[in-house]
Amino acid sequence: MTGTDPGLPDAPEARRGPGRPRDPDLEARALEATLAVFGEKGWTGLTIEEVSSRAKVGKSSIYLRWKDKATLLAAALRHSQQEPEVDGAAAEAAGRGEAPDAGRPDTAVAKATDPAHPVAGPSDPPVVQTLREYLVAHATRRANLYLGPHGLAMLRLYVEARAYPDVFAEIRREAITEFVLEERHRVAAAIRAGDLAADASPVQILDAVEGAIFMHILVTPPHLVDRVRRNLPDYITTMVDNQLRAASPVSPRGT
Repeated sequence: MTGTDPGLPDAPEARRGPGRPRDPDLEARALEATLAVFGEKGWTGLTIEEVSSRAKVGKSSIYLRWKDKATLLAAALRHSQQEPEVDGAAAEAAGRGEAPDAGRPDTAVAKATDPAHPVAGPSDPPVVQTLREYLVAHATRRANLYLGPHGLAMLRLYVEARAYPDVFAEIRREAITEFVLEERHRVAAAIRAGDLAADASPVQILDAVEGAIFMHILVTPPHLVDRVRRNLPDYITTMVDNQLRAASPVSPRGT
């Protein structure tokens, strides 16, 4: 016994398990490479071999996590849409050239400087967005996605889902349908609450918002993309205001 305490044996040396140490970035690299290959080459050009080469990840490591390229692509598309939540009010303020918290006494900034309004704790209920804030946040998130590093993959998705409906059935459900249904429910709730006309259509409102963003970015030539980025906040808030104005309840004549 040679330990510091003569009554205790030395602690055994820690042994490293067999194999290489775990690579914490492996999955992220594989998903990023999948989006890049899919965006450039589409469904038929997407191969595990190409993803493995670009991500510098062994094919066995990929198959250990995803059973085939359809499962891998679905995971990659989910990964691409896990962006930070957009604050609709902050996006509106940016469009007006204001600080994000200007005119909003209920924000964390105001509460932190006003003793009468303590900073919200983790158990406080989340701030409920207005429909306008929700739509501005939605449009901003979609624009950022199309203009971001995975934009080409998202554009490919719409085309490939039509070309290979059976292959993309589950991918389409996860990457498109679930988001669309959530957005329609939010607009439908505003109609039931009387914030929009009773005969307003959630489908048409969201088609107009999504379509405006999609076309605004899709038809922009490369040399004007930076200008589009700069003007997005104002473009989005104006577009959303126009849609809500068109769908607002109309008072009867003479009232």
